Amino acid sequence: MALRAPAPTRDLLSRFESLGDENRLRILTLLDRNEFTVSELVSVLQLPQSTVSRHLKVLADDGWVRRRQEGKTRYYRMESDLEPEAGEL
Repeated sequence: MALRAPAPTRDLLSRFESLGDENRLRILTLLDRNEFTVSELVSVLQLPQSTVSRHLKVLADDGWVRRRQEGKTRYYRMESDLEPEAGEL
């Protein structure tokens, strides 16, 4: 029988998978400092728009980033309400 981590720890551990990509870590580093649009991230990271969008979706789905819409433009920023353990990471 496999041991299971307590629910809050397990939830956080399951979210770590989204951090296993170097480009996602680069995106998080940028979004921790400022708010960016997809096109701004494309320019800074020199990655295709589809790649940046895909990474942002994974990070947003796992709760690492938040997005807000202003007109037709979406702005992304690191989630400010992370669990203490996630914020320290």
